[in-house]
Amino acid sequence: MGRDLVFIHSAGPQGGDNGSTRFVARLKDRLGGNFTLSAPAMPDPERPDINQWLGGIEKAVSQAAPGLVLVGHSLGGSTILQFLARNPEIWRENSHLSAVFIIASPFWGLTDWEIDEFTLTKDEVRILGDCKVIHFCHSRDDRIVGFDHFQTYVNRLPAAGKIVLESAGHLLLDGDIDSLVKEILIYG
Repeated sequence: MGRDLVFIHSAGPQGGDNGSTRFVARLKDRLGGNFTLSAPAMPDPERPDINQWLGGIEKAVSQAAPGLVLVGHSLGGSTILQFLARNPEIWRENSHLSAVFIIASPFWGLTDWEIDEFTLTKDEVRILGDCKVIHFCHSRDDRIVGFDHFQTYVNRLPAAGKIVLESAGHLLLDGDIDSLVKEILIYG
């Protein structure tokens, strides 16, 4: 068994062909036995509440072994960032996290993405500026969460790792995800 990897899914229906489900399966297949992957169901994904999701992330992280890799897709990724900003001791003091991968995630507050409960505050962005374990990944052809969200994140958090995919779309079901897999495997 490998290092723990906790995957936080997107908003919307999950299971079958919905949401992050097929991407999780694809990622698990590509990572092989290098990780013990868990993908806990977040509360009410069709009507997500930030506090419930933060509680779900906290529970998943607390149950994982030290050195875990935390991966979030879409809303899962942006919610992980809020969790990290509100709990900096997780990555500052006890090194509970080896790496964090934020994949195809919206930067809340951009035009047409103005939902206050999901928006990082200026203080949260400042706090995350010190977090050296974050990697952002986005496909240029994402038609749901445009590439400008990725560009905004990396401009606000320039110390973060950057992984650009060319043709994986938002759900990362097709196209090349080799550079993402290769980067995650470093922490296996």
